[in-house]
Amino acid sequence: MRAAISKQLERYRLSVARPDAVPQLALLGIVAGVLAGLTIIAFRLLAERLQSGLLTGQAGHFAALAPEHRLYLALVGGLVLGLMFQWLSRDARRVGILHVLERLEYHQGRIPWRNAVSQFLGGTLAIISGQSIGREGPSAHLGAASSNLPAQWLQLPNNSLRVTAACGVAAGIAASFNTPLAGVAFAMEVLMLEYTVAGFTPVILATVSATMLSRLVFGDQIAFIVPTISLGSLSELPYIMLAGILIGLIGAAFLRLLQLFTRLHSPLPVWLRFSLAGGAVGLAGMLVPQVMGIGDQTITDTFNAHYGLMLLLSILLLKLLITTFTIGAGIPGGMIGPSLVIGAAGGGLLGLLGIETGISTSDSLSLYVLVGMGAMMAAILQAPLAGLIAILELTRSPDVILPGMLAVVSATVTAGLFTHRESVFHTMLRNLGMDYRNDPVNQSLRRVGVTAAMQTAFTLLPRRVERDRIGEELKEGLHWIVIREPEQADVLLAAVDLVQALTRDPEATEFDLMDIPGTRLQTTEIDRLASLQEAHARMQDTGAEALLITRQVAPGLKRVEGILTADAIAQTYRI
Repeated sequence: MRAAISKQLERYRLSVARPDAVPQLALLGIVAGVLAGLTIIAFRLLAERLQSGLLTGQAGHFAALAPEHRLYLALVGGLVLGLMFQWLSRDARRVGILHVLERLEYHQGRIPWRNAVSQFLGGTLAIISGQSIGREGPSAHLGAASSNLPAQWLQLPNNSLRVTAACGVAAGIAASFNTPLAGVAFAMEVLMLEYTVAGFTPVILATVSATMLSRLVFGDQIAFIVPTISLGSLSELPYIMLAGILIGLIGAAFLRLLQLFTRLHSPLPVWLRFSLAGGAVGLAGMLVPQVMGIGDQTITDTFNAHYGLMLLLSILLLKLLITTFTIGAGIPGGMIGPSLVIGAAGGGLLGLLGIETGISTSDSLSLYVLVGMGAMMAAILQAPLAGLIAILELTRSPDVILPGMLAVVSATVTAGLFTHRESVFHTMLRNLGMDYRNDPVNQSLRRVGVTAAMQTAFTLLPRRVERDRIGEELKEGLHWIVIREPEQADVLLAAVDLVQALTRDPEATEFDLMDIPGTRLQTTEIDRLASLQEAHARMQDTGAEALLITRQVAPGLKRVEGILTADAIAQTYRI
């Protein structure tokens, strides 16, 4: 039984390494969605139950606390978080979407379990103590880890580990906000930066699986209570475009402030950074409690016109400052959630101004709140499709498509004028001295595992070999011969060159494979789980002309399973 399972698993490993492995990746997407959905459900239940116990039964309702209690809650929460993360190693402190991007680019998509534990505990404590963060960061990280870690345990090839991470991120966001399409758009526009059938299919199935599980537990309502929304008049479109431009400027300010506070925080120890962030949130919460926490209640109240001009302006400015200060300090949370609060406040503010000046009517106020949210999300992510889809899923109304498109495109273009036209995550990654390579060549090569392109018609022979043994080996239809000598690097010889040597010297009984005429390729090793992108980089770094695809069969013992040449990589890329 175990042998049969092992054989089927090995067959699946080989099939999922291929560039056309859509059915196999689809299955992977479903499993990833289920695992991510269960993890996010556990995370949300824990955070919401604990927060409800602190806030008199209503999660997120910080206004129910006395002003000094808001300060103590955020300050103590920041201090405890700081002490916990100070105790962790530097590598284990990396969490959130930024961490997932780093692992995708520099670690073949392998998500460590220690960072996931740090994210689960740290994200829960940050949410219940009212820090100005979003739950999408922890949800994306935990979703990626919960689907990626089993794939690592099963020793699936690295190209599929990237897929499981993307599926987990999309599923985590979908399960957190009940917005499956927005989860897909985020994963493809921000994480994978590509649109292919092989990429889309598993991500879509993952979000469907995770959303179904989430709705079984939390119902089919979205995180906010959104009233009926419609565009009052086409004459409002120029003003909506202006609103998108202004929100884009706020998005650019968000990025600049985040970069500034990140630089200011970097010399400080972790416990002090987190304590300062908690104190800043607590002080702001004493004045305006709506800026604390993930902000679902604040967005709902803004939709329903519960706030006036001055309060909306206060929410906008304070939320902008404390969110960038908090995220810049490294508090383990997301920034998309707070950006939605900022966008809602900005949109509501512009909507009220439009009503005061006669440009719009009171019936359109919710529309401005909504397009403000989508525009702000699109501006900081430089992902207009994700912002637009979020608007559609929040309202489930096609009437908002026209004003939504205008607002998100205006905001994206405007913010891009003051930034590098890249998402806030890629900017932060670059500020850490890392890059996210996503040119067409790397995109294509990272989708394929080395086992899909390697040649298996080879044999290992010593330098000196007898004619009889050569005859036996050549009966197998070999393409390559690996010449192996003690204390020497393996050399690759084309089998046809050996055949010609046999023909030229029919009387010889022994041949020196390093002496006969022929082309020899210098080799190095690479693990069978690697992608073609890693193989290409390995050749460039070492100067090797071919790779031996190896598998660890015992401690210190590797077995060669195939040969990969530069021509084979190029051929696979062309296909």
